[in-house]
Amino acid sequence: MVWIQRLAFFLLIFYISCTSEIQNNGNVFVIATYDDVADWDPATAYSLEVLPMSNIYEPLLWLDASDNDHKIIPGLATAYTKSKDGLVWKFALRKNVYFHDGQYFNADAVKYVIDRNKSFYRGASYIWSNVKEVRVDGEHDVTFILDKPVPLDRIVSSQYGAWMYSPATKNMSPDSIGSGFVAGTGPYMFNSWQRNHQIELVRNNTYWGGWDKPHYFETIQIRVVSESSTRLQMVESGLADYAVLIPNQLLDRLKNLDDVNVSFFPAWINHFYLLNTKKHPTDNVFVRRAIAAAFDRKKINQYIYGNLGRVPIGLIPSNTPLFIAPDSLISFDLQKAENYLKQSGLSNKEINIDFFYVSTSEEYRLTALTMFDNLRKIGINTKLKPGLWSTNWEKAKNIKTAPNIISMAWWPTYSSPSDWFFGLYETQKNPLFNLSYYSNPEVDSLITIAWEYETTQPEKSKKHYKAIQEKLIDDCVVIPASDLNVQSVYRADIHGLRANPAYSTLLIYNLERKSD
Repeated sequence: MVWIQRLAFFLLIFYISCTSEIQNNGNVFVIATYDDVADWDPATAYSLEVLPMSNIYEPLLWLDASDNDHKIIPGLATAYTKSKDGLVWKFALRKNVYFHDGQYFNADAVKYVIDRNKSFYRGASYIWSNVKEVRVDGEHDVTFILDKPVPLDRIVSSQYGAWMYSPATKNMSPDSIGSGFVAGTGPYMFNSWQRNHQIELVRNNTYWGGWDKPHYFETIQIRVVSESSTRLQMVESGLADYAVLIPNQLLDRLKNLDDVNVSFFPAWINHFYLLNTKKHPTDNVFVRRAIAAAFDRKKINQYIYGNLGRVPIGLIPSNTPLFIAPDSLISFDLQKAENYLKQSGLSNKEINIDFFYVSTSEEYRLTALTMFDNLRKIGINTKLKPGLWSTNWEKAKNIKTAPNIISMAWWPTYSSPSDWFFGLYETQKNPLFNLSYYSNPEVDSLITIAWEYETTQPEKSKKHYKAIQEKLIDDCVVIPASDLNVQSVYRADIHGLRANPAYSTLLIYNLERKSD
């Protein structure tokens, strides 16, 4: 097995050497990640696309959540005001900004983007649902008129669905849009995409922020490498500057390396497992509760996640704005799990479940094996089915191919508990991320009310978020596994990394390569 892994690594080095003339150029920033993008349209992209898109596109505002005093800072808007009732928001736009295709960024472009994004019923289009009208007041002035007083400053700073892109998109073919050619205003431009291999971005020489410092990278290469040990080897050897999702179990070998750093930053990300409420036998709430009672989250966090995570006390990360813990989660207790199975009325022969987990994550793999063993002890037969996230996701969106359990990670579109609840548990006719197929009108209503209260009555909003969690726990829709920290494995000559849990990405424009 070892020689096979080494051979695979050397073949990878040979392939990269043959296909990337600038691999050893210090002006190239190379990221080794575990899976490819699924959607290149900035209006609807809603997953791993945030990594390239946050370097290609920009929002009207950014949220700096690097410390407890969260700040809204200018993006493509330089200032904004809102009415006392929270229904009218006016934005002053940045001047002398151009899209990568040469189109001028102005109020008409903002209106085009919001109107187009609202027309979709997928991805993060829902973030604009309370925008009644976008009004152009001048070349660089735009007004948003809302039907309810939602926190628009957080919406326009979202990491999904809020990127500004060129109005020339309306003349592009679906193939061009789906291949990455929609122009943004960001510091880097799309250059090429080799599906399941590499994305390349190049410097936007006309970027409004300028290139007046010597440290900027000319090119970004995002390389898709599914094997975690190979991603780590790429950083160790200098083939990559940054590696994503390296198992904790592999990090010990870096302790004596001076040229590779490992850091952990606070994050608004959690790992959890959705239970299919429409597929036998997990359509039985007592089976779901039995599975939840067989989940030993304390042991999993201690021995599997380590520095990467902490034991959750709710269904969303405890450091998320407006978090409030539910009274309790279903605790680990195998005897209680057996009792739940008896209450289900099913015989052991009837309790066979499929368990999808992301194969590129060692944490998911080890957790799945732990679950497999615990479920076997209580009489549940489990078929483990590892796969790439993109593959698992496609299967899970079809009830005929969906599993009973699927591993999930979530990071927020915008800084609100509502993002977890809208995205994962609101009734969806054609599920996108509601992969538990859960539908509850009471929960749907509570999510909407809690979201609307965030700006005007935050304490009341928190109480509603607690009620939502209590209902989801009672219906046993999800098993929380770990509240995560962002792990960064990177070359020691890379400087400028900083924590901002509002964005699950790297902004390469802010990084530099220098020797100490």
